Amino acid sequence: MRQFRQTFAAFVVRDFRYMWGGSLLSVTAFMTSFSLIPSVAYELTGSYTAAGIAMLGSGISQTLLGPIGGVIADRYRKKPLVVVGQAMPGVLLGALGTLIVTDLISIPLLVLATLVMGAGFSLMGPARQAWTGFIVPRRLLANAVALQQMSMNTGQVLGPTLIALFGLFMTLEGANTGILFLLVASFFAIVVPMTASIRTEGPATPVDQRRAMRVELAEGFRYLRSNPRLRILWFYFLLIVACGWGFQTLLPGVLAQEFGRAPTDVGPTFLIFGVSSLVINIMLAGAVSGRWAWPLLLIMGVVMAVGFWLVALAPSYGMFLILGAFIGAGRSGTMLVNQSLMMGNTKPAYFGRVMSFAMMAFGFQALFGPVWGGIADAIGGPQTMALIGVIAAGATVVMLIGWLRTRNLPLEAGTAAASMGRRMGVSVQRPATSGSANGVESEQPAFAAQLAPVALMDPQKARS
Repeated sequence: MRQFRQTFAAFVVRDFRYMWGGSLLSVTAFMTSFSLIPSVAYELTGSYTAAGIAMLGSGISQTLLGPIGGVIADRYRKKPLVVVGQAMPGVLLGALGTLIVTDLISIPLLVLATLVMGAGFSLMGPARQAWTGFIVPRRLLANAVALQQMSMNTGQVLGPTLIALFGLFMTLEGANTGILFLLVASFFAIVVPMTASIRTEGPATPVDQRRAMRVELAEGFRYLRSNPRLRILWFYFLLIVACGWGFQTLLPGVLAQEFGRAPTDVGPTFLIFGVSSLVINIMLAGAVSGRWAWPLLLIMGVVMAVGFWLVALAPSYGMFLILGAFIGAGRSGTMLVNQSLMMGNTKPAYFGRVMSFAMMAFGFQALFGPVWGGIADAIGGPQTMALIGVIAAGATVVMLIGWLRTRNLPLEAGTAAASMGRRMGVSVQRPATSGSANGVESEQPAFAAQLAPVALMDPQKARS
């Protein structure tokens, strides 16, 4: 019972319960729709490339607007940004469902829909991450972050489950697919009021302290680039997400061409994905609070790469489903540990911008969709999955080298990793104004950026 209370401790905060519930419903809707959009495109054209192009709009908007969303998240009140960012997808999914039902859907319209939904996510994602730091007290922040990740992975379970259940009563083809889009669009009629009822606003930077957006954006990128740990973590996150989410693009074609299944029959696969993701996140939630964080990051990267190789060799549909769990666990685990490390090694004043640069990865993965699709049309779906596994393994090797080169560097003062490291006698940089010769407070080796980044993360504070 004590362990249960610790696992769900942040639920004692009323506003966090509302945020968590809204996140769960919205992620369920997102996972349902994003799982089906490549399938709708493949059903229209029979092409892997078209399945990737359908998600291209999301890649363009998230890549271009993601960093700007980080500046906005650091500058303005968080609540209105999240509410607007959640309302946009609801309207778009409703319109998309209507177009599919009326047989007016086309690849350009799918691209336009994902373009606008990606723009909404670019506004909402960094703001929601930053907002959590104001909703819960510091002692519950680590638990709140873990529970937020759990809501995302639960949504990854519920979305495919909804597709699978819907498929039991209706064949997921043509107008029936549109009906499912309309169903998940209705979720936002609950999500938006639930989010709007959260009392905590999340303070804004005073107007007289704001600078030109391009200046703040450039400052955020310089901060990311100047920190060797953040730099390598960011690079790795971009590659891992681009590789991991390539599975979504290739899945409809592999099901149709390799196993004789309908391209929209993605529910069982994503259900197994979601369950494996949820299980690994529960296992990792406590483990990332110690020195094993960096090794776990590398292990999860290897698991994902091996998963791609295994599904490429799967001899049957049943084995394909089972082996896909390795990709789900590896991808989700890598993302969880990587984001935790980035958050823990970032100063609160830059949290929105740094996380927005990380979220550009979701734009890159959509931009890579046509690339994976084109390669698959040329050499085959399983062969492309094996190639993705090779790229993921290579990225993990680069990450290993980066960790070995940075693990003895002193931690940056003002970060959560430094807060924990200082208590354990790990070297921490002194603030630049301290006048120290080398900017380091301790002579001991700093294994610390591997120390539980999220656990002691200071929430952003209102600037006065």
